[in-house]
Amino acid sequence: MLVLACAAFMFVDRHVPPLILWDESRLAVNALEMHQRGWSLVTTYGFEPDHWNTKPPLMIWLMNASVSVFGPSELALRFPAMLAALATIAIVFVFTRRVSHSTWTAVLAALLLAGSVGFYGEHGARTADYDALLCFFTTAYLTVFYFAVHRRRPGMRHLLLAGVLVAGATMTKTTAGLVPGVGVALYLAVSGRLHRAYTTPRYFMLLLLALLPLVAFYLARERLAPGYLEAVWHNDFSGRFRDKLVRQGGPPWYYVQLLFRDGLFSAGPLALLAPLGLAGAKGQTRQGLVFALCCFFGQLAVVSITATRLIQYILPALPWLAIACALTVKARLPRFLGYSALQRPSWSKLILPLALVTVAIVNIGVRTAVMRYDLLLGRAYYPQAGYGALFTSLRERGVGRLAVLEPGFAGGGVTNYQPQFDYYALLWRTRGMTISRIEKLPLQRSPMVTASCNPDLGGALRARGAYTVGSFGCVATNLPVSLARSTE
Repeated sequence: MLVLACAAFMFVDRHVPPLILWDESRLAVNALEMHQRGWSLVTTYGFEPDHWNTKPPLMIWLMNASVSVFGPSELALRFPAMLAALATIAIVFVFTRRVSHSTWTAVLAALLLAGSVGFYGEHGARTADYDALLCFFTTAYLTVFYFAVHRRRPGMRHLLLAGVLVAGATMTKTTAGLVPGVGVALYLAVSGRLHRAYTTPRYFMLLLLALLPLVAFYLARERLAPGYLEAVWHNDFSGRFRDKLVRQGGPPWYYVQLLFRDGLFSAGPLALLAPLGLAGAKGQTRQGLVFALCCFFGQLAVVSITATRLIQYILPALPWLAIACALTVKARLPRFLGYSALQRPSWSKLILPLALVTVAIVNIGVRTAVMRYDLLLGRAYYPQAGYGALFTSLRERGVGRLAVLEPGFAGGGVTNYQPQFDYYALLWRTRGMTISRIEKLPLQRSPMVTASCNPDLGGALRARGAYTVGSFGCVATNLPVSLARSTE
């Protein structure tokens, strides 16, 4: 029931949101092209080897498999990310329940994670992107490591499972799959167990075996499409840490602002109190809290020193922040309310603390609702995201051939980059439409239906008698008279 409730909150909307510009639409093109051409180690864009999106193809394979089962659609492409997010919530629940021996604490951790826009928003559970799958693998292998490092000699089953999960993480997003492991090293140092990492060769063997699939993929992909390794080195290694691959950056405290001020995490400023739980937590609860804090701060430290700073880089830390907050509430809330094993406070003494708790709950609820049903849905509708609705509307009215005026913008290694258009054009071509793209409006009128969702070019088309089509402000000209009247 908990997972279903989280799924309803994260995914149920009146309408399916269009594909997001960064980076969902490019991955969707990768997946649809692979669906048309067949399974491959080489992902393509424009049916040419993609040397800009250089991540391993695990997520693209899963998206291709989903499309093969359900047919090409936004939901089919997003299905792997949705499943991965729900599995992550389940892991958070099980881990918290096991270390706290409290079901309501586990429920709280799951709800704090599911209610965080950084977890389910762009690049997260609701979009066909790498990060939800990455978060599943990293949360899973950190959980396995937690129980393994508390044994003097970890069992091979635990380590083999951890190795498979680490391999999955690296095959999803290369070095980003290894970064959360810093939290394990930090925990070993804090808890005085660091010597266990090098007294047995099993951990080193595990790491080597976990990296074998990635190394084998790199060599095979380079052989199939030369130049790939050079692109990988810049995009996924040196460029991320040394150079700003995108314009977005920020101060060293960039992620702290996002989490505790801007609402990326559901509990907001209250999460700053998580370390205070160490003063009241005991036994396994304390160990779990220390581990969760180490995983969170380890990820935060690494992504804060990179030259490129993007919101999704902090996503693997969110499950551990949710766990830390829930364990802190378990450790501190009874003391805050004045409860003890020997004496319970009177109702008069409970009025103020209960009022403060109620205000905190309402604040979290309001912030979560605003982020989910206002900001998030508003950000989903980029101007060029309307091509799906445009093509759908025109096809329903019998238009089978059209030219689209879309110059795109500089990005993705080209000067006329428009992955949202590319995805929707590719999709509707498979459904029988003939769609051509033009970058400039012809001087002479053409009998073909001409359309655009570019807000800067709508005026030029309207001057030629274009009508608004769909709900995104897209326009089309040279429509049949009956169709033109129906779109006014």
